[in-house]
Amino acid sequence: MNEKKNIGNALQNRPSKPPFRVPDGYFDTLEDRIEARIADKSSPVSSKGKLIRMMKPMLAMAASFALIFMLVYYPLSVFLPNYLAKNTEIPADTTTVNENDLVISYLTGLTHSYYDLFSAEEETPEVEVNEQDMLDYLAFEMNEAEIYAELAN
Repeated sequence: MNEKKNIGNALQNRPSKPPFRVPDGYFDTLEDRIEARIADKSSPVSSKGKLIRMMKPMLAMAASFALIFMLVYYPLSVFLPNYLAKNTEIPADTTTVNENDLVISYLTGLTHSYYDLFSAEEETPEVEVNEQDMLDYLAFEMNEAEIYAELAN
């Protein structure tokens, strides 16, 4: 508590001058600086500057795609020339199919209706299961109480 009183006395004994100072000549040029800033902000931005500012992200993206393409395509074409397709011509011996032929082949291929697909009875193969296999299966899938209940029935 005594320390606080000592601090208060020390502060009271100090001369009362402001702790901060304004630089010399600050207010002499203040008005000129404010007017210069206002003039800069009120000057119209040229349409060329707007266009460049809008196109900058798109140009950067296009340049990055071009760079990635060159970093991938060029090494592949140099080191693996047979990997890239060099000949894209269609061989002359390939046959062309008429659209009508495609429609006819599609319609003739639909011999079954949906009803026929779902109503068709499939034969299930007969599988012989001996008693030991059945008990092994039940032992794997059930606990002892469930097995006993099944055997009791």
